Amino acid sequence: MNKAALLLLPLLLASGCGLTTQVRPVPRGAVQVEGALGGPFVRVGPVIPVPLSTVGARYGVAERFDLAAHAHLTSLSFGVAGLDVGGSWLALAQQGAVPALTLGGRLYGFTSVLASRRVDPRAYLEVSPTVSYLLGERFLSYASATGLVQLAGGRPLFSLAVGEEVRLEPWGLQLELRWYQPEAATRFNVADWQGLGGRGALGAMVGVRYRFGGDAQ
Repeated sequence: MNKAALLLLPLLLASGCGLTTQVRPVPRGAVQVEGALGGPFVRVGPVIPVPLSTVGARYGVAERFDLAAHAHLTSLSFGVAGLDVGGSWLALAQQGAVPALTLGGRLYGFTSVLASRRVDPRAYLEVSPTVSYLLGERFLSYASATGLVQLAGGRPLFSLAVGEEVRLEPWGLQLELRWYQPEAATRFNVADWQGLGGRGALGAMVGVRYRFGGDAQ
């Protein structure tokens, strides 16, 4: 396996990179197709975000609850298939100046598809509460915290995020800034991640979605 694979593969397997936050569930009966690109900033000559990518879909199964699944495309270039399934629940609706609260969860699975790049199957569980505020039915600002743990053992991984989703129904565009593992000292990482105050790694992601059908919001 080449040097780039050795540096990136642990990241691909141990974090929910390449996925933007699902800020609120899609409406009941709606189908949303979505894709995202981006990840933590790393210095490889210039400083660039790791181009992790995912595609997937969501379905609104109830008024405040949806289910989702995504395929992780970048990991395939390293001979590793990745899939996540999960959903989100609107626990508290926005009321006046009080923001909404969404609880999200995902189960990740990764396994080798090439004999020459053998990686043991790994599964991860992620939970993420998100607060959000919708302004003018178009601009959805949010902040989120995420915890992720490998089911076979290992220490939990954490990240914090802020972002903006612009709703141009049926299209939507999302920009997210994320701080990966703020509890960890950047200098101990193998790759030259660009952290904040010597901690973790900062990153950026862009998401695009298209929604059709479903109840009116």
